[in-house]
Amino acid sequence: MVSQAIKARNDYLRGRRLETGDGCPVDLVFAAYFYRRAALRGLAEAQHALGFLYATGQGVTLNETMAVHWFEAAARQNQVSAQHNLGVMYAEGRGVPRNEEIAVRWFYQAALGGSAEAREWLARCEPGQAIGNNP
Repeated sequence: MVSQAIKARNDYLRGRRLETGDGCPVDLVFAAYFYRRAALRGLAEAQHALGFLYATGQGVTLNETMAVHWFEAAARQNQVSAQHNLGVMYAEGRGVPRNEEIAVRWFYQAALGGSAEAREWLARCEPGQAIGNNP
């Protein structure tokens, strides 16, 4: 019997191939389908990938609230890219109210995990001005 973790990983890899066109035509709708299956099984990489699709409206209807939901699920499992993207969502008020404190907290966690982008974001921030001053 195949474990849920293996099923999740296989679905994530199918989604990734469909997103990038690796050996098949790009199909973002079907990629989102496989990412969702893996995300519901708790795979952080899939949760991040699905959040990114929702944040950009690729393969799914643009829904920043759902993007935050999936980024947060992945970020709580220490998925560094999700932590950074969640920081961006809070800093820009996308899918959630703008919140500098929460944004900085997620950028800090991502930076500790090795995210150069999060470190750059934090370096540009001045106390009380983290929101709205970053690209």
